[in-house]
Amino acid sequence: MKNSVISIVLFSSILLFTSCNKGPKPVAAFTVEPESALASDTVYFTNQTTDATNFSWTFGDDSVSTAENPVHIYRSSGTYTVTLTATGDGGKNTATRDIAILPSVTGRWSSTFTSFNTTNGIMTLVQKPDGTIKGTMLLTQNSTATVLLATSSITGSAVVVESTIQAGGRNGGGKYSFKGNINEAYDYITGSAFLDGNFLGKWYAIRVRNAE
Repeated sequence: MKNSVISIVLFSSILLFTSCNKGPKPVAAFTVEPESALASDTVYFTNQTTDATNFSWTFGDDSVSTAENPVHIYRSSGTYTVTLTATGDGGKNTATRDIAILPSVTGRWSSTFTSFNTTNGIMTLVQKPDGTIKGTMLLTQNSTATVLLATSSITGSAVVVESTIQAGGRNGGGKYSFKGNINEAYDYITGSAFLDGNFLGKWYAIRVRNAE
């Protein structure tokens, strides 16, 4: 009987010791910047978890990370659910939130317009959060790239891409303006081409590659 009591006391002491040395349960939390981003933008995740030492992230697009404060780039628009699982001495805890990724013209585009002859070029576009478009334009496949003017922009579905081309080549120099509307999938633009404000012909551009 005495031995049984001693065994019970020892067992209880072990349980009490184990319980006392178990840390507090983690509380998972994080912030996102920006909360609404463009496709191909970098999204920053700041970990605000307490009482955890290991972290596991899923970004809703089959990508994962074990970094404490990861960064991520979404290549396609949509709403993604981000989940953080935090693990510590006191167990596990998760936090989730949705992030909206908006469509973007950022990427490489094949650009075609018609004047006397069909002209094929390349545009490399980078859309900024304020709707301005940075990048370069190759008027023809073998021409020299020129920087886009500050007037290049996207407003709603309306796209304007402009650059000043030096004289030379079959199309001559001047301010080339391409104005059109982008489709819902953000992979095709149709509109018109202008040289120094004068109509050149129809214009269309096809996305050939997203940003790397």
